Amino acid sequence: MGPFFFRRPASACLAAWLALASLSAAAQPAADPALNDLIRQTLAQNPAVRAARAAVDAAEARLRGAGRPLYNPALELDAEQAETRAGSIGLSQTLDWTDKRGARSDVADAELAAARAQYAALSQQLVGELLAGLGTWQTALAVHRLAQERLTLMQRFFDLADKRRRAGDLNQVELDLASLAQTRARLQLSQAAADRIEAQQALAALSGNLSSDWPALPQDIPPLQAFEADTLLQRLPQLQALRAGVDAARAAVELRRRERRPDPTIGVRAGQEQAFRNGNDDRFNLAGVTLSIPLYLRNNFRAEVDVAAAELTQAQESLQDNYRRARARLLSAADRYRLSRGAWEVWQGSGQASLGSQIDLLERIWRAGEMSTADYLLQLNQTLDTRANALDVQRRLWQAWADWLVASGQVAAWLDPAVSP
Repeated sequence: MGPFFFRRPASACLAAWLALASLSAAAQPAADPALNDLIRQTLAQNPAVRAARAAVDAAEARLRGAGRPLYNPALELDAEQAETRAGSIGLSQTLDWTDKRGARSDVADAELAAARAQYAALSQQLVGELLAGLGTWQTALAVHRLAQERLTLMQRFFDLADKRRRAGDLNQVELDLASLAQTRARLQLSQAAADRIEAQQALAALSGNLSSDWPALPQDIPPLQAFEADTLLQRLPQLQALRAGVDAARAAVELRRRERRPDPTIGVRAGQEQAFRNGNDDRFNLAGVTLSIPLYLRNNFRAEVDVAAAELTQAQESLQDNYRRARARLLSAADRYRLSRGAWEVWQGSGQASLGSQIDLLERIWRAGEMSTADYLLQLNQTLDTRANALDVQRRLWQAWADWLVASGQVAAWLDPAVSP
Protein backbone atom coordinates (compact mmCIF):
# COMPACT_ATOMS: atom_id res chain seq x y z
CA MET A 1 0.00 0.00 0.00
CA GLY A 2 1.52 3.27 -1.07
CA PRO A 3 1.53 6.50 0.90
CA PHE A 4 -1.53 8.70 0.89
CA PHE A 5 -0.67 12.33 1.41
CA PHE A 6 -3.00 14.91 2.83
CA ARG A 7 -2.65 18.45 4.00
CA ARG A 8 -2.98 19.41 7.63
CA PRO A 9 -4.58 22.77 8.39
CA ALA A 10 -2.03 25.21 9.72
CA SER A 11 -4.55 26.52 12.25
CA ALA A 12 -4.18 23.26 14.18
CA CYS A 13 -1.76 23.43 17.08
CA LEU A 14 0.53 20.58 17.98
CA ALA A 15 -2.24 18.01 17.95
CA ALA A 16 0.16 15.74 16.07
CA TRP A 17 2.10 15.31 19.30
CA LEU A 18 -0.99 13.86 21.02
CA ALA A 19 -2.81 12.35 18.05
CA LEU A 20 -1.68 8.77 18.65
CA ALA A 21 -2.60 8.65 22.32
CA SER A 22 -5.96 7.08 21.51
CA LEU A 23 -4.40 4.38 19.32
CA SER A 24 -2.15 2.60 21.78
CA ALA A 25 -2.17 4.26 25.18
CA ALA A 26 -3.25 1.01 26.74
CA ALA A 27 -0.24 -0.74 25.24
CA GLN A 28 2.28 1.61 26.80
CA PRO A 29 3.66 1.48 30.35
CA ALA A 30 2.77 4.45 32.50
CA ALA A 31 5.50 7.04 32.73
CA ASP A 32 7.07 7.68 36.12
CA PRO A 33 6.20 11.19 37.40
CA ALA A 34 9.91 11.79 38.04
CA LEU A 35 10.64 10.80 34.45
CA ASN A 36 7.92 13.17 33.23
CA ASP A 37 9.54 15.97 35.21
CA LEU A 38 12.94 15.21 33.70
CA ILE A 39 11.52 15.18 30.16
CA ARG A 40 9.63 18.42 30.78
CA GLN A 41 12.78 20.13 32.03
CA THR A 42 14.84 18.74 29.16
CA LEU A 43 12.38 20.00 26.54
CA ALA A 44 12.24 23.41 28.23
CA GLN A 45 16.02 23.81 28.44
CA ASN A 46 17.21 22.22 25.21
CA PRO A 47 18.52 24.90 22.79
CA ALA A 48 17.46 22.98 19.67
CA VAL A 49 13.88 22.68 20.96
CA ARG A 50 13.81 26.35 21.90
CA ALA A 51 15.08 27.20 18.41
CA ALA A 52 12.30 25.10 16.88
CA ARG A 53 9.77 26.87 19.09
CA ALA A 54 11.15 30.21 17.91
CA ALA A 55 10.78 29.00 14.32
CA VAL A 56 7.10 28.32 15.02
CA ASP A 57 6.71 31.83 16.47
CA ALA A 58 8.38 33.28 13.38
CA ALA A 59 6.10 31.28 11.07
CA GLU A 60 3.05 32.50 12.98
CA ALA A 61 4.25 36.10 12.57
CA ARG A 62 4.83 35.52 8.83
CA LEU A 63 1.29 34.19 8.49
CA ARG A 64 -0.08 37.28 10.20
CA GLY A 65 1.98 39.46 7.89
CA ALA A 66 0.93 37.53 4.79
CA GLY A 67 -2.71 38.11 5.64
CA ARG A 68 -2.30 41.88 5.60
CA PRO A 69 -2.98 43.90 2.42
CA LEU A 70 -0.15 43.75 -0.05
CA TYR A 71 -0.13 47.43 -1.06
CA ASN A 72 -0.50 50.62 0.96
CA PRO A 73 -2.08 53.77 -0.49
CA ALA A 74 0.25 56.57 -1.62
CA LEU A 75 -0.30 60.25 -0.91
CA GLU A 76 0.96 62.69 -3.54
CA LEU A 77 1.43 66.45 -3.17
CA ASP A 78 2.31 68.68 -6.11
CA ALA A 79 3.05 72.43 -6.23
CA GLU A 80 4.20 74.51 -9.21
CA GLN A 81 4.86 78.24 -9.72
CA ALA A 82 5.63 79.82 -13.09
CA GLU A 83 3.31 82.05 -15.05
CA THR A 84 0.64 80.29 -13.07
CA ARG A 85 0.48 78.82 -9.65
CA ALA A 86 -0.83 75.27 -9.30
CA GLY A 87 -1.19 72.91 -6.39
CA SER A 88 -2.79 69.52 -6.10
CA ILE A 89 -3.18 66.60 -3.74
CA GLY A 90 -3.67 63.06 -4.87
CA LEU A 91 -4.20 59.58 -3.52
CA SER A 92 -3.25 56.41 -5.39
CA GLN A 93 -3.73 52.73 -4.60
CA THR A 94 -2.30 49.66 -6.29
CA LEU A 95 -4.89 46.91 -6.51
CA ASP A 96 -4.12 43.27 -5.72
CA TRP A 97 -5.92 42.28 -8.88
CA THR A 98 -4.96 38.59 -8.84
CA ASP A 99 -5.19 38.01 -5.06
CA LYS A 100 -1.49 37.70 -4.42
CA ARG A 101 -2.23 38.19 -0.74
CA GLY A 102 -4.27 34.98 -0.73
CA ALA A 103 -1.42 33.08 -2.38
CA ARG A 104 1.07 34.48 0.10
CA SER A 105 -1.21 33.40 2.96
CA ASP A 106 -1.36 29.88 1.54
CA VAL A 107 2.44 29.71 1.47
CA ALA A 108 2.76 31.06 5.02
CA ASP A 109 -0.01 28.74 6.23
CA ALA A 110 1.80 25.66 4.94
CA GLU A 111 5.13 26.89 6.30
CA LEU A 112 3.57 27.28 9.73
CA ALA A 113 2.26 23.71 9.58
CA ALA A 114 5.77 22.55 8.63
CA ALA A 115 7.37 24.48 11.48
CA ARG A 116 4.92 23.02 14.00
CA ALA A 117 5.49 19.49 12.73
CA GLN A 118 9.26 19.99 12.84
CA TYR A 119 8.94 21.21 16.41
CA ALA A 120 6.95 18.11 17.37
CA ALA A 121 9.38 15.83 15.51
CA LEU A 122 12.42 17.37 17.20
CA SER A 123 10.76 17.10 20.61
CA GLN A 124 9.93 13.43 20.06
CA GLN A 125 13.43 12.72 18.81
CA LEU A 126 14.92 14.35 21.89
CA VAL A 127 12.65 12.35 24.20
CA GLY A 128 13.67 9.15 22.40
CA GLU A 129 17.36 9.98 22.83
CA LEU A 130 16.75 10.76 26.48
CA LEU A 131 15.01 7.42 27.07
CA ALA A 132 17.81 5.56 25.30
CA GLY A 133 20.39 7.52 27.32
CA LEU A 134 18.62 6.61 30.55
CA GLY A 135 18.66 2.97 29.48
CA THR A 136 22.39 3.13 28.76
CA TRP A 137 23.06 4.83 32.10
CA GLN A 138 20.97 2.35 34.09
CA THR A 139 22.72 -0.53 32.36
CA ALA A 140 26.13 1.01 33.02
CA LEU A 141 25.21 1.45 36.66
CA ALA A 142 24.09 -2.18 36.95
CA VAL A 143 27.21 -3.40 35.13
CA HIS A 144 29.34 -1.36 37.54
CA ARG A 145 27.61 -2.98 40.52
CA LEU A 146 28.12 -6.39 38.92
CA ALA A 147 31.81 -5.59 38.39
CA GLN A 148 32.08 -4.67 42.07
CA GLU A 149 30.43 -7.96 42.97
CA ARG A 150 32.81 -9.80 40.64
CA LEU A 151 35.81 -8.17 42.31
CA THR A 152 34.44 -9.08 45.74
CA LEU A 153 34.01 -12.69 44.66
CA MET A 154 37.45 -12.85 43.05
CA GLN A 155 39.05 -11.29 46.11
CA ARG A 156 37.38 -13.88 48.32
CA PHE A 157 38.39 -16.58 45.85
CA PHE A 158 42.01 -15.44 45.98
CA ASP A 159 42.02 -15.29 49.79
CA LEU A 160 40.60 -18.82 50.02
CA ALA A 161 43.03 -20.05 47.37
CA ASP A 162 45.94 -18.52 49.26
CA LYS A 163 44.73 -20.13 52.48
CA ARG A 164 44.39 -23.52 50.82
CA ARG A 165 47.80 -23.08 49.16
CA ARG A 166 49.42 -22.60 52.56
CA ALA A 167 47.54 -25.65 53.78
CA GLY A 168 48.88 -27.64 50.82
CA ASP A 169 45.50 -28.20 49.15
CA LEU A 170 46.38 -26.09 46.06
CA ASN A 171 49.51 -25.72 43.98
CA GLN A 172 51.19 -22.51 42.90
CA VAL A 173 49.70 -22.64 39.42
CA GLU A 174 46.18 -22.59 40.85
CA LEU A 175 47.08 -19.70 43.16
CA ASP A 176 48.47 -17.77 40.20
CA LEU A 177 45.24 -18.47 38.35
CA ALA A 178 43.28 -16.97 41.25
CA SER A 179 45.58 -13.94 41.26
CA LEU A 180 45.04 -13.41 37.54
CA ALA A 181 41.28 -13.66 38.02
CA GLN A 182 41.46 -11.01 40.73
CA THR A 183 43.51 -8.71 38.50
CA ARG A 184 41.08 -9.20 35.62
CA ALA A 185 38.18 -8.32 37.91
CA ARG A 186 39.91 -5.08 38.91
CA LEU A 187 40.41 -4.14 35.27
CA GLN A 188 36.77 -4.91 34.50
CA LEU A 189 35.68 -2.75 37.43
CA SER A 190 37.81 0.12 36.13
CA GLN A 191 36.27 -0.20 32.67
CA ALA A 192 32.77 -0.40 34.11
CA ALA A 193 33.39 2.74 36.17
CA ALA A 194 34.61 4.56 33.07
CA ASP A 195 31.52 3.43 31.11
CA ARG A 196 29.26 4.60 33.93
CA ILE A 197 30.90 8.04 33.95
CA GLU A 198 30.66 8.26 30.16
CA ALA A 199 26.95 7.37 30.23
CA GLN A 200 26.44 9.91 33.01
CA GLN A 201 28.17 12.66 31.01
CA ALA A 202 26.19 11.85 27.85
CA LEU A 203 22.94 12.00 29.79
CA ALA A 204 23.90 15.28 31.45
CA ALA A 205 24.84 16.81 28.09
CA LEU A 206 21.55 15.70 26.58
CA SER A 207 19.31 16.83 29.42
CA GLY A 208 21.29 19.82 30.70
CA ASN A 209 20.91 18.34 34.19
CA LEU A 210 24.08 17.71 36.18
CA SER A 211 22.32 15.66 38.84
CA SER A 212 23.26 12.01 39.21
CA ASP A 213 19.84 11.06 40.59
CA TRP A 214 18.13 9.91 37.41
CA PRO A 215 14.63 8.39 37.28
CA ALA A 216 14.32 4.70 36.48
CA LEU A 217 12.88 3.33 33.29
CA PRO A 218 10.05 0.77 33.54
CA GLN A 219 11.18 -2.82 33.94
CA ASP A 220 8.05 -4.28 32.37
CA ILE A 221 8.04 -3.20 28.73
CA PRO A 222 4.76 -4.36 27.12
CA PRO A 223 4.64 -6.58 24.04
CA LEU A 224 4.26 -4.88 20.70
CA GLN A 225 0.64 -4.64 19.61
CA ALA A 226 -0.57 -5.09 16.05
CA PHE A 227 -0.31 -1.90 14.03
CA GLU A 228 -1.00 -0.51 10.58
CA ALA A 229 2.23 0.96 9.24
CA ASP A 230 0.64 3.46 6.85
CA THR A 231 -1.70 4.76 9.56
CA LEU A 232 1.22 5.45 11.87
CA LEU A 233 3.28 7.01 9.11
CA GLN A 234 0.48 9.38 8.16
CA ARG A 235 0.72 10.88 11.64
CA LEU A 236 4.50 10.85 11.97
CA PRO A 237 5.64 14.44 12.62
CA GLN A 238 8.70 14.13 10.38
CA LEU A 239 6.52 13.23 7.41
CA GLN A 240 3.92 15.81 8.34
CA ALA A 241 6.63 18.45 8.14
CA LEU A 242 7.68 17.27 4.67
CA ARG A 243 4.06 17.06 3.57
CA ALA A 244 3.51 20.63 4.67
CA GLY A 245 6.67 21.55 2.77
CA VAL A 246 5.10 20.13 -0.39
CA ASP A 247 2.00 22.23 0.27
CA ALA A 248 4.17 25.31 0.73
CA ALA A 249 6.04 24.61 -2.52
CA ARG A 250 2.77 24.10 -4.39
CA ALA A 251 1.40 27.37 -3.00
CA ALA A 252 4.65 29.09 -4.00
CA VAL A 253 4.15 27.98 -7.61
CA GLU A 254 0.71 29.59 -7.63
CA LEU A 255 2.11 32.73 -6.03
CA ARG A 256 4.80 33.04 -8.70
CA ARG A 257 2.18 32.57 -11.42
CA ARG A 258 0.05 35.34 -9.99
CA GLU A 259 3.08 37.59 -9.67
CA ARG A 260 3.45 37.40 -13.46
CA ARG A 261 0.17 39.29 -13.78
CA PRO A 262 0.59 43.05 -13.31
CA ASP A 263 -1.43 44.94 -10.74
CA PRO A 264 -2.94 48.27 -11.84
CA THR A 265 -2.59 51.45 -9.83
CA ILE A 266 -5.54 53.85 -9.67
CA GLY A 267 -5.16 57.41 -8.46
CA VAL A 268 -7.37 60.45 -7.95
CA ARG A 269 -6.14 64.02 -7.84
CA ALA A 270 -7.68 67.35 -6.93
CA GLY A 271 -6.18 70.84 -6.87
CA GLN A 272 -6.37 74.45 -7.99
CA GLU A 273 -4.59 76.57 -10.55
CA GLN A 274 -4.23 80.37 -10.21
CA ALA A 275 -3.40 82.56 -13.19
CA PHE A 276 -2.78 86.32 -13.42
CA ARG A 277 -3.90 87.64 -16.79
CA ASN A 278 -4.54 91.26 -17.72
CA GLY A 279 -4.71 92.22 -14.09
CA ASN A 280 -7.24 89.52 -13.37
CA ASP A 281 -6.77 86.76 -10.83
CA ASP A 282 -8.31 83.69 -12.40
CA ARG A 283 -8.67 80.48 -10.39
CA PHE A 284 -9.47 77.07 -11.82
CA ASN A 285 -10.31 73.86 -9.98
CA LEU A 286 -8.48 70.76 -11.13
CA ALA A 287 -9.59 67.11 -10.85
CA GLY A 288 -8.20 64.00 -12.43
CA VAL A 289 -8.03 60.24 -12.41
CA THR A 290 -4.95 58.22 -13.29
CA LEU A 291 -4.48 54.57 -14.18
CA SER A 292 -1.11 52.90 -14.59
CA ILE A 293 -0.35 49.28 -15.42
CA PRO A 294 3.19 47.82 -15.43
CA LEU A 295 4.23 46.28 -18.72
CA TYR A 296 6.21 43.10 -18.19
CA LEU A 297 7.98 43.27 -21.53
CA ARG A 298 11.65 43.08 -20.65
CA ASN A 299 11.10 40.54 -17.87
CA ASN A 300 8.00 38.36 -17.77
CA PHE A 301 9.14 36.54 -14.59
CA ARG A 302 8.75 33.12 -16.19
CA ALA A 303 12.04 31.93 -14.67
CA GLU A 304 10.67 32.44 -11.17
CA VAL A 305 7.75 30.14 -11.99
CA ASP A 306 10.13 27.51 -13.33
CA VAL A 307 12.21 27.72 -10.14
CA ALA A 308 9.12 27.26 -7.96
CA ALA A 309 7.96 24.30 -10.07
CA ALA A 310 11.35 22.62 -9.76
CA GLU A 311 11.33 23.19 -6.00
CA LEU A 312 7.90 21.60 -5.83
CA THR A 313 9.20 18.53 -7.63
CA GLN A 314 12.16 18.44 -5.26
CA ALA A 315 9.87 18.59 -2.22
CA GLN A 316 7.61 15.84 -3.58
CA GLU A 317 10.50 13.51 -4.34
CA SER A 318 12.05 14.22 -0.94
CA LEU A 319 8.75 13.31 0.72
CA GLN A 320 8.58 10.02 -1.19
CA ASP A 321 12.18 9.20 -0.27
CA ASN A 322 11.68 9.99 3.39
CA TYR A 323 8.42 8.04 3.45
CA ARG A 324 10.25 4.94 2.27
CA ARG A 325 12.99 5.45 4.82
CA ALA A 326 10.49 6.09 7.61
CA ARG A 327 8.58 2.93 6.72
CA ALA A 328 11.80 0.90 6.76
CA ARG A 329 12.75 2.41 10.15
CA LEU A 330 9.31 1.64 11.53
CA LEU A 331 9.35 -2.01 10.47
CA SER A 332 12.96 -2.44 11.58
CA ALA A 333 12.23 -0.88 14.97
CA ALA A 334 9.23 -3.20 15.39
CA ASP A 335 11.36 -6.28 14.60
CA ARG A 336 14.12 -5.23 16.99
CA TYR A 337 11.52 -4.51 19.66
CA ARG A 338 10.00 -8.00 19.33
CA LEU A 339 13.39 -9.73 19.31
CA SER A 340 14.74 -7.79 22.29
CA ARG A 341 11.62 -8.37 24.33
CA GLY A 342 11.66 -12.05 23.43
CA ALA A 343 15.25 -12.38 24.65
CA TRP A 344 14.37 -10.52 27.84
CA GLU A 345 11.42 -12.83 28.48
CA VAL A 346 13.74 -15.85 28.07
CA TRP A 347 16.07 -14.43 30.68
CA GLN A 348 13.27 -13.62 33.10
CA GLY A 349 11.68 -17.03 32.62
CA SER A 350 14.73 -19.23 33.00
CA GLY A 351 18.04 -17.64 33.90
CA GLN A 352 17.24 -15.04 36.48
CA ALA A 353 15.80 -17.35 39.14
CA SER A 354 18.58 -19.98 38.96
CA LEU A 355 21.62 -17.70 39.03
CA GLY A 356 20.96 -16.35 42.51
CA SER A 357 22.16 -19.47 44.33
CA GLN A 358 24.52 -20.82 41.68
CA ILE A 359 27.55 -18.84 42.88
CA ASP A 360 27.19 -20.10 46.45
CA LEU A 361 26.76 -23.66 45.20
CA LEU A 362 29.87 -23.43 43.03
CA GLU A 363 31.94 -22.15 45.93
CA ARG A 364 30.78 -24.95 48.25
CA ILE A 365 31.64 -27.56 45.64
CA TRP A 366 35.09 -26.05 45.04
CA ARG A 367 35.88 -25.72 48.74
CA ALA A 368 34.88 -29.34 49.22
CA GLY A 369 37.48 -30.29 46.62
CA GLU A 370 34.93 -31.74 44.20
CA MET A 371 35.83 -29.24 41.49
CA SER A 372 39.18 -28.06 40.20
CA THR A 373 40.18 -24.44 40.56
CA ALA A 374 40.18 -23.94 36.78
CA ASP A 375 36.67 -25.41 36.44
CA TYR A 376 35.39 -23.33 39.35
CA LEU A 377 36.83 -20.16 37.88
CA LEU A 378 35.45 -20.99 34.44
CA GLN A 379 31.93 -21.60 35.72
CA LEU A 380 32.04 -18.60 38.03
CA ASN A 381 33.00 -16.32 35.13
CA GLN A 382 30.32 -17.87 32.94
CA THR A 383 27.74 -17.20 35.65
CA LEU A 384 28.80 -13.56 36.00
CA ASP A 385 29.05 -13.13 32.22
CA THR A 386 25.49 -14.44 31.88
CA ARG A 387 24.35 -11.71 34.25
CA ALA A 388 26.25 -9.14 32.22
CA ASN A 389 24.69 -10.46 29.02
CA ALA A 390 21.25 -10.17 30.60
CA LEU A 391 21.94 -6.54 31.46
CA ASP A 392 22.95 -5.90 27.85
CA VAL A 393 19.72 -7.55 26.68
CA GLN A 394 17.77 -5.18 28.91
CA ARG A 395 19.72 -2.21 27.54
CA ARG A 396 18.92 -3.27 23.98
CA LEU A 397 15.26 -3.67 24.94
CA TRP A 398 15.15 -0.11 26.28
CA GLN A 399 16.92 1.14 23.15
CA ALA A 400 14.53 -0.77 20.87
CA TRP A 401 11.55 0.53 22.83
CA ALA A 402 12.75 4.14 22.55
CA ASP A 403 13.44 3.69 18.83
CA TRP A 404 9.95 2.25 18.34
CA LEU A 405 8.29 5.16 20.13
CA VAL A 406 10.09 7.64 17.88
CA ALA A 407 9.75 5.67 14.64
CA SER A 408 6.00 5.20 15.19
CA GLY A 409 5.40 8.70 16.57
CA GLN A 410 3.91 7.25 19.75
CA VAL A 411 5.99 9.10 22.32
CA ALA A 412 2.96 11.15 23.28
CA ALA A 413 0.84 8.04 23.76
CA TRP A 414 3.16 6.99 26.57
CA LEU A 415 4.07 10.32 28.15
CA ASP A 416 1.94 12.38 30.46
CA PRO A 417 0.10 14.84 28.14
CA ALA A 418 1.26 17.69 30.40
CA VAL A 419 4.80 17.02 29.22
CA SER A 420 3.95 17.36 25.54
CA PRO A 421 4.84 20.71 23.96
